[in-house]
Amino acid sequence: MRRTGIYLVVASVLLLALPVPAQEELGVVARVYFVKPKMGMAPQFEEAYREHIAWHRAQGDSWTWNTWQIQTGERFGQYMVGTFGHKWSDFDNPSVSLAEDEAHFYATAGQYVESVNSQLVVFLANLSRPPEGFPGEGPWPLSVVLTFHLEGGASIPKFLNAVGKTKAAIEKTNWPSWSFWYVIVSGTEQPAYVLSLPQEDWADLAPADLSFPAMLEKAHGRQDAQSILNTFDKTIKRQYNELFVHRPDLSYVPEGHEEVEVMRYPPPCEEGDKNCPCPLGKRPIPVKRLDPETGNIVGDIVCE
Repeated sequence: MRRTGIYLVVASVLLLALPVPAQEELGVVARVYFVKPKMGMAPQFEEAYREHIAWHRAQGDSWTWNTWQIQTGERFGQYMVGTFGHKWSDFDNPSVSLAEDEAHFYATAGQYVESVNSQLVVFLANLSRPPEGFPGEGPWPLSVVLTFHLEGGASIPKFLNAVGKTKAAIEKTNWPSWSFWYVIVSGTEQPAYVLSLPQEDWADLAPADLSFPAMLEKAHGRQDAQSILNTFDKTIKRQYNELFVHRPDLSYVPEGHEEVEVMRYPPPCEEGDKNCPCPLGKRPIPVKRLDPETGNIVGDIVCE
């Protein structure tokens, strides 16, 4: 079979952004669906989709399916349903037959749906800055999602280099931001990348005290900061900014696979603060996780 198109995108991105051993250790592939309900039929769609979730549960599906509702932008009112953390080979032997899954979806919710678009995306761990313990996208209440379409394949190395320098600047300045980077390998005009910025609540959407350009300048100096911004301007053909709201009531998590809940992150430990449990400059991040031995939700602290 011809795999030239996907191969060129995956090779050019993953070889630059994610070492092969890391790809094997992490499940980096996700499949997402954008569902547009018919005008005025969102309530009917949601009710029908809950029936579909119950079907997944009855089938004993071992994959997690999270749902977000898009609150801003051209896709306002649409839903994104996705399963994350997979290897490519997982889709050869899915937990539930994809054909049966699709058939049941359309039998229950299809009458309320105007269109469905599917994409395959790959998580770029080396470019991302997730909280410790989160190798991929987690069920944060809100996410600011930026989609970047680049000028062409030749712009990929320059764009990724600028993203890497931006990540280094964020870490150097302790800028308050987590990030999840993905490349869309199928389902849209390419090359295309997605940046997801998780938010604890609506208050987190307020601008940081230090602006993005000022943060870059503080970390790299004025000349290098301007060079990074110029690179983004030259390599990005167009970009979209959307707000995604997680819908736990429309999501499916297999029994025993409850996901980690990460709470708001505090400021880094300062010199002389004897009550801070982490090294100087590290953030003590309270997390809740599922203890696999006891089945209880327990609290913990990780230093980021």
